[in-house]
Amino acid sequence: MMDIVEATRTRYMALTEELPTFLSQALLQCKNLPAMPSTALKVLMLARTPRATLGDYARTIECDPALTLRLVTLANSAYYSRVSQATGCLDAVQQLGLDTTLVAVLSFSLLPPSADHYRQRAWQRSITAALIAQRLTERYCADARGSVYTAALLQDIGILALQAAYPSKAATLYGDAELSHHQIEQLERTFFNGDHALVGAWLAAKWGAPDTLVDAIRGSHAEIEPSEPAQLCVRLSGPLADTLLAPNPAAMLARILPTLERLALCPPLSLKNLFEHVQSQLKALSEALTLPAASTLDIQALLAEAQELLFEHTLEMERRQERRERKSAARLHRFMPHETGR
Repeated sequence: MMDIVEATRTRYMALTEELPTFLSQALLQCKNLPAMPSTALKVLMLARTPRATLGDYARTIECDPALTLRLVTLANSAYYSRVSQATGCLDAVQQLGLDTTLVAVLSFSLLPPSADHYRQRAWQRSITAALIAQRLTERYCADARGSVYTAALLQDIGILALQAAYPSKAATLYGDAELSHHQIEQLERTFFNGDHALVGAWLAAKWGAPDTLVDAIRGSHAEIEPSEPAQLCVRLSGPLADTLLAPNPAAMLARILPTLERLALCPPLSLKNLFEHVQSQLKALSEALTLPAASTLDIQALLAEAQELLFEHTLEMERRQERRERKSAARLHRFMPHETGR
């Protein structure tokens, strides 16, 4: 039977072959490619273990003194030190909670302190998506919470890899905040004949991450359609994160609402609770990790505006359909034989 190491190596080789040759060579030759320290990788493995305890996390993180110090400092920041001061790693993990601990460990490991605004924006989207995935799993697949949270957090890691390998193209691909995530994917395919979901899966396999995580990253940007709940939560997390971060959040949400309604997910009331909860957490995390702060939105007003935009769009589609039908009927009438009087 193939062991885990051999299986991971096989998955890595398969993804390397799937990448265009010029792209795989550029990534392999890049000296600034995001690297996953062994401690962070072990924390990732723990996140996929349902029975992992706070003590397990603390003992793993304590193997890296520098990471431990940064985690304790974060736990003692104004937002998280409401009850008491953390004096050790276990205290810090208890105060932060498992999800915030995971975000912090991966942020400290993968995002350098001097990261440019392209990388900061990509990581902010990843954190927002992870917080959304966390709430979605509580409702739809609680038993897969750790794995979904991890996949959502790492779904855009390929952007960091592409920025490192092609710094001269970073401004073109990722510098325009007006571009939607879908438009960025299209640009990547134009430049590289592949996108950051593929590159992210390849990078995760290179780190030695479990195949289930590699596959979740690979499929994170696929079409949102009825599927296994954990997979669906990951795929929804990105577009919903874009709503909170987009320059025009109402227009972004209006595009997603028909999908949510078709899948019978997130009615307006639960969507309001979801966004308000994530927005409050995101503000504290962004400050702690020195990431750009997202605009604070009036969620009730956002939902109302998105519904209005969707209604207007639906009316316009109906008007277009009516015009097409009238034109079709007129053409048919012209070619129909007409009775003549005797």
